[in-house]
Amino acid sequence: MGDVDLRKLQLTELDILLEIDRICKKHDIRYFLDAGTLLGAVRHKGFIPWDDDIDILMPLSEYKRFCRAAKKEMREPYFLQNFNTDRTHRWFSKVRKSGTTFIEKGYERQNMHQGVWVDVFPLIGVPEDEKKRSELIRRARGTQKILKKRMETLPWRELSVYSKLLHCIPLGLVRLWVNLVYAVVFREYSEYPCCDALWGSKTFVPRFRREWFAETCEVEFEGHMLPAMKAWDAYLTKVYGDYMTPPPPEKRGGGCHEVAIVDLDRDYTEYRRQT
Repeated sequence: MGDVDLRKLQLTELDILLEIDRICKKHDIRYFLDAGTLLGAVRHKGFIPWDDDIDILMPLSEYKRFCRAAKKEMREPYFLQNFNTDRTHRWFSKVRKSGTTFIEKGYERQNMHQGVWVDVFPLIGVPEDEKKRSELIRRARGTQKILKKRMETLPWRELSVYSKLLHCIPLGLVRLWVNLVYAVVFREYSEYPCCDALWGSKTFVPRFRREWFAETCEVEFEGHMLPAMKAWDAYLTKVYGDYMTPPPPEKRGGGCHEVAIVDLDRDYTEYRRQT
């Protein structure tokens, strides 16, 4: 993370998380702390000291409810980002904060909101049948490729012929088609014995058991009591193994983000004008 004040970044992300929590509590929407955020809550009662992001997980139906509520209720400086609200190709959502900058490498010229974020992942059902999973992966990857190419904001002369053809199709129609595919391909986690977090086109790995998410409990995170799956021990053991033993210093990393620009005091649009 270079010269970035990691603690200041964490507190900025915590502010976003508390806005998400506010909306979820108001609308009775279930969500869980996820991945390193959950591990931090269990092992450190807050952020893992060297972590640089927050991840949360929502059952697919709850995720859809959250997107509808957030789109109506979120106001500046918070912004719900997904392929329906911004020029991003990701299947999941991010809640970004204006007045800040967090630009990953490869996205320096992308014309979209690039403030500090919290990731919001849908929890989807995963069929155990390998042939069925392969077909779903094929559909998801093909659709995401189209979405990614259509969302490119490079100068016209730098676009591939394929991207130029896609740019001739109104973006609203592309989004409509992607949402139709989304509805067919991604199913509720309760429909199958196994499930996984929808983070990209390589999803459909039967990592988790659906019963792990049947009940919710609260865990302490940075002085706040926030929701987790009640079976968090089984979940963390599956993801990390011996999760209570911190890794050696040379293996400690953040959220695996390759960072181009981070500025917690300036809006990302100021950097966009410089490119």
